[in-house]
Amino acid sequence: MPPPPPPRFKPTASGVLDFEPASLDSARAALDELPVGVERVLDGVPGYWAKTRRTQLPTDRALTGMAMDWVRDLPPNIRPQVTIERYPRIVNAMAESWPDSEARTRMFDHLLNDRRTGRRGFPIDVEREISALCLYGSSLP
Repeated sequence: MPPPPPPRFKPTASGVLDFEPASLDSARAALDELPVGVERVLDGVPGYWAKTRRTQLPTDRALTGMAMDWVRDLPPNIRPQVTIERYPRIVNAMAESWPDSEARTRMFDHLLNDRRTGRRGFPIDVEREISALCLYGSSLP
C-alpha cells in the first residue's frame, strides 16, 4: 500500500501583509484614482480644480453625432469601445480631427506623447485603442 500523499500546503494569515489577486488593468485603474478622501481635501483648496481642469462641456460626457458616425464608419476591429465608455470627449476630438490628415497626426501625437508633468497618461487598454486608430489613420490619405 503506497504512503498517503503529503497534506496540501495551506498558507496561514499572518496579519502582517494581506494580498488580494488583481489584474494588471485593475491595478493601473486603481493608480488613476485618487485615494479615498483626498478628492474632498482637494475640494477644500480654493481654485484647485479650476486651475487643474478646464470647464466641462456637454460633449465631454457623451458622443457627438459626428463622433457616432465616425465610429460607425470605422472597421469593427478598431472601434474604440473602451475609450468611448471612459473618455467620450477624446473620441469626439478624434472624430473632429479625422478628416484632416495633418490635424489627425497632431491629435495622435498629443494623445500618445503626453508632455504634461506629473501625469500617467491613459490606461493601457485605452492607449492600445488609440494606437490602433493612429496606425490605421496613418495608412489613409
